[in-house]
Amino acid sequence: MAPASTDAVQAALVAGHLHHLTPDQTSMLKKLWGRLFELFKQPGDPNSKPAEPRKVEAAPAKKGGFFSRGKKEPSEQPDLFIGATTDPNWLSQPLEKAIPLIPGEALQRSFWSMVGTDNPDAVMLRYLRARKWDFDAAYNMLINTLRWRLVMRIDDIIALGETGLRDELEKLKKGMGESFITNLHSGKAYLGGPDKSDRGICFINVRFHHKEDQDPEVIKLVTLAVMESSRLMVNQPMETACIVFNMEGFTLANMDFDFVKFLLTCFEAYYPETLGQCLIHKAPWVFSTVWSLITPLLDPVVASKIHFTKNVDELTKYVPLSSLPSFISGDANKKTKDEKLKVDTPKAGSLAKPSSSEYQDYQDMIKEYSHETAEWAKTDRAAEDKERMELAKRYRAARIKTDKDLRGPTTWQLKGMFVVKDDRLFIDFGSENWVPKDITECV
Repeated sequence: MAPASTDAVQAALVAGHLHHLTPDQTSMLKKLWGRLFELFKQPGDPNSKPAEPRKVEAAPAKKGGFFSRGKKEPSEQPDLFIGATTDPNWLSQPLEKAIPLIPGEALQRSFWSMVGTDNPDAVMLRYLRARKWDFDAAYNMLINTLRWRLVMRIDDIIALGETGLRDELEKLKKGMGESFITNLHSGKAYLGGPDKSDRGICFINVRFHHKEDQDPEVIKLVTLAVMESSRLMVNQPMETACIVFNMEGFTLANMDFDFVKFLLTCFEAYYPETLGQCLIHKAPWVFSTVWSLITPLLDPVVASKIHFTKNVDELTKYVPLSSLPSFISGDANKKTKDEKLKVDTPKAGSLAKPSSSEYQDYQDMIKEYSHETAEWAKTDRAAEDKERMELAKRYRAARIKTDKDLRGPTTWQLKGMFVVKDDRLFIDFGSENWVPKDITECV
């Protein structure tokens, strides 16, 4: 079925977004900011401390496969990197008991890391829309995301970059870091775009995945590294991404039900309103059994964004032919930028606190944005008024300038797909007729 393009659909797509807020929605946005600022003041529990450091020797990986429900191992290995710097109670306790344990300063850092280069108001609105403007539900979803990001060490994943993360994982378990790099560059995932709604795209080759080839934690870290790198493609008003699952060559040996559940949970609970569409391409008949197991897990909103395509003609209703990688288009002479470019190994990022003047300017900008937002919340001014939009532009500019301090280098940066040049952020998918786009002021 081709994508709908009626006025009603377009109106629904923009409702509740910046420039399309009702007075009541603006009021709720202001209220959410106020609640968050109060949270950032809490002291947390001074007795909270991380669990004992974990390190294990290399061990045989567990058997399983890409959408499977294989039997649970009786002695499942705990995560080694994830959760290593936080109190286990932060995630194991119910939200209402866990949040008071976490210092407000840590939650604040987690929040601004999540905002990244985006418009802060736009990030807040995603949670309100995801919970259909139920304030308490939206607030709980937001703070649950912040604690999850702390436990998952999202900031560290970003700061280390792929090479730095490889090195850290090798310290924890021999072979784990190399497994991470192998998975990242195995052909399982390529970035590109745009689709027909100007979204960035992640193409996933399911046939290359076998659950037993790596620890479950490795595939989680690969997923998070790709998702966080992809967020650099966000340029308002486009906030969402497209995923294409290339199912050609899929067999039951590629099944990994745990991965599917993790990915769905990420989109539904921790990256709300960021999935624009999901295309499942060339699914063989055997996938119908797998799909019957996945369907009950789907949030209705996510389910509505999933489309099946049988061939390239159907796929090009959603994605231009020029954006398709050669392994889908069948044209070996037309590879995407991520496919064809080979680059050197990126330098390792660092977990050290940045000391550059750009980083200090960014910290000052956070303080200014927070102060101005607290004052704005007391007024009847709209979220889209000129003064507030200029504030968002200045915040984005400050964050872009210090990106080199906060983000470890990635292969996609070296390939020129996301580039900060002269304090400007460009995206370059490299597809036919695509011109590098300056998205610095897209707020």
